Amino acid sequence: MRCGTRTWGWKHIKARHGWNNTMDRKIGTAIWSGDPNGRGGYSTYANQCPRREKFRTIIGTPAGSNDLLTAYPVNALAAAGAAC
Repeated sequence: MRCGTRTWGWKHIKARHGWNNTMDRKIGTAIWSGDPNGRGGYSTYANQCPRREKFRTIIGTPAGSNDLLTAYPVNALAAAGAAC
């Protein structure tokens, strides 16, 4: 992850969403074992029906296509999927 600016990267995440060990762990989990989210990143989901997105990362910055743009908790239901 790059230091970034107020609109992307670590500086953005720290200012907009907070930064601590939990945030760091959630980012790592989403990127390494989450599912692609259709927004250029990876997300983790609650194991329930309907499927609920818990945490989202978005990849791709002005500095590099594999850099972390942002990461944040999600508090809404995921887009329509299979019926329960």
